[in-house]
Amino acid sequence: MNIVIQNIETVRKSKGVTKTHIAKHCGKTSSWYGDISHGKKRLSVDDLILVADALNENPSIFFASKLSVTLKSNKSA
Repeated sequence: MNIVIQNIETVRKSKGVTKTHIAKHCGKTSSWYGDISHGKKRLSVDDLILVADALNENPSIFFASKLSVTLKSNKSA
């Protein structure tokens, strides 16, 4: 799994957001998100923006190499 998908999953789980919620927010099926989270399908830039919106995050957060530090910074800001 690549770092972007790992970070999306970390944020999703930390916020208690379901895969189904993200898929519906993006106008896609649950299997679409499942395929992405399992590395079977690539996430397009347009879909990354929709996923970030579903998680109420800036898409750039998913590219952070130290996500835990980034998440803590966002909470204190």
